[in-house]
Amino acid sequence: MSELQELKFKNIYGLADLIDNSVKSDVMFSNYENDYFVKAAAHFSKNTLLHHYIVTTALNYYKRDFRKNWSVMDDEIDDMWYFLFDSYSIKIRKLNLRKDEKIIDWFNSNIKQFESLFTRMAEEVFYLLFSNREFLLNFNNVATETVRDTTFKEDQITLKGTIKRVNIPVWVKKAIFHRDKGRCVFCNKDLTGLVNTLSNLNYDHIMPLDLYGTNDPCNIQLTCEKCNKKKKNKKGITSNKYAPWWTK
Repeated sequence: MSELQELKFKNIYGLADLIDNSVKSDVMFSNYENDYFVKAAAHFSKNTLLHHYIVTTALNYYKRDFRKNWSVMDDEIDDMWYFLFDSYSIKIRKLNLRKDEKIIDWFNSNIKQFESLFTRMAEEVFYLLFSNREFLLNFNNVATETVRDTTFKEDQITLKGTIKRVNIPVWVKKAIFHRDKGRCVFCNKDLTGLVNTLSNLNYDHIMPLDLYGTNDPCNIQLTCEKCNKKKKNKKGITSNKYAPWWTK
């Protein structure tokens, strides 16, 4: 049996909102590790592209924010940053305002600690956002631009330059099946095999590979065979239909 994962949920909704707004504003991957992106985009990885996007976007955003807001009070740091680092048991050198240290210099000197913090928080933001397929569609639209601008190995791409299809691992299928409640996201057809043993389930790329989609867990959804064939490869598409927790 898998162990339960402890989630802190400290200021996590603020970070989730930052990521959601960044995706809605088409903020692309920036200052990211190219090798990480190539590996995660071409072959399914548990360290997903969304994890990477959360960390790099947070680092980029707060670096700009600290550079602009050079004047800061001790209690502002206490109320948010020291609290967060303490919550996630990450040691950090404290800001020395008595020596007129600029907050951007403090941030840069603790960049590894901030990266560790955002990496920990990314697990929790992912937990929130992975269930929102509309967000995932928008995120995959953003990711396609980086796919187009990235150099992959020859055996990873087609002649067109799109990523080749690979087998979807069992752990991805289990996660998607659980998230989508064993039903087609478009027509709500039961695909569990409990009601109808003749149902053919399909694990579908939200953003088609032919449109520079990726082999990433965040780009997969559960569909029936009929809806999958109807969708084709014209554009990235999902639905905003979800099974309720209970009926009214």
